Amino acid sequence: MDFSLSEERKMLQETIARFFESHYDKIDKHHFNANLPDGFDNKIWQESADLGIISALISPDFGGLGGTGEDISLVFELIGKSLCVEPFLSTGVLSSTALSSIKKPKTKILSEIIDGSFLVSFAHSEMNSRYEECHVETKAVSSPKGWIIDGNKSFVLNGDTSKKVIVSARISGEINDKNGIGIFLIDKDNIKTRSYNTIDGYRAAELEFKNSSGELIAKDEEALKCIIKTNAAGALALSAEALGIMQICFDTTLEYLKTRKQFGKSVGSFQAIQHRLVDMMLEIEQVKSSVMLASATFEADEKTREKHVSAAKNLVGRAGKIIAEETIQMHGGIAMTWEYSIAHYAKRLIMIDHLMGDADHHRDRFRMLSSI
Repeated sequence: MDFSLSEERKMLQETIARFFESHYDKIDKHHFNANLPDGFDNKIWQESADLGIISALISPDFGGLGGTGEDISLVFELIGKSLCVEPFLSTGVLSSTALSSIKKPKTKILSEIIDGSFLVSFAHSEMNSRYEECHVETKAVSSPKGWIIDGNKSFVLNGDTSKKVIVSARISGEINDKNGIGIFLIDKDNIKTRSYNTIDGYRAAELEFKNSSGELIAKDEEALKCIIKTNAAGALALSAEALGIMQICFDTTLEYLKTRKQFGKSVGSFQAIQHRLVDMMLEIEQVKSSVMLASATFEADEKTREKHVSAAKNLVGRAGKIIAEETIQMHGGIAMTWEYSIAHYAKRLIMIDHLMGDADHHRDRFRMLSSI
């Protein structure tokens, strides 16, 4: 099989790589952008829109230039290498997938996302949901004035800066019922927000809905399918981002071991260290293969897509812990200093496991999907 990129994707990869390298050439830039009032640099976000990076995450059916699994993986592997904090995951992948996966897609909002003028957040996770798609405690009630939403959503990425929020809420049934879920578009003005920076330098928010009016855009089976596909797109993007981080961790560690001297020799010349480096490389190659398979089958039927995405995310969680630990240990104390970049890559790698389902969750999900 030929796994090489097409000419168009090679050009896209080179363009995006140069863009991120110019804006995230030092770890100080990551810290600076993460501590801006919005948690990212709006100028970089707009430039990425002008360059077509956001468009690469959205299907041509809705005004974009890509949107396939391969496109998402290509962009996010480079995002991982740069530790970019702009809202490519929250708006570029999660929200755009949700808005394009319903029977009546929100094409106007999608076009505004593509041109960089509109931020949207996807709010599905709740305090007690534990990654389950159908666990929804937030309530939605129909009234003469429209739909009214009450409840709370936790860990909403970039939830403080978005103009609208896509919210899952229960219209009927019990908390874990597959039917009875609705998806709503809610203006940010109708939501109480508590924002915070995450441990790995990104921005999230807790959202509280009290008599918040919203527009119903999907319900029941359509809503659940939309949530499942949105979570799958997010898990694929995070898996590709983790792959990019792992490669940086390996390359940086290898370079450090070539220059660090011990007993008059470079540390990398010792056979025990070389064996550990080989083990790291093998883990990364396995992750690369798994991400490639998940990317290639992302447009397949739902069962195939979900199975391969869960396999990739499970492997990313397990391998990510190994790569992060080995990277820190082989660097020694310098790896834990704030000024040195590798600790921040390791933190992000560990945190990715806890986003969109951890390794244990996706192991059980893969097992379930394989038995159907």
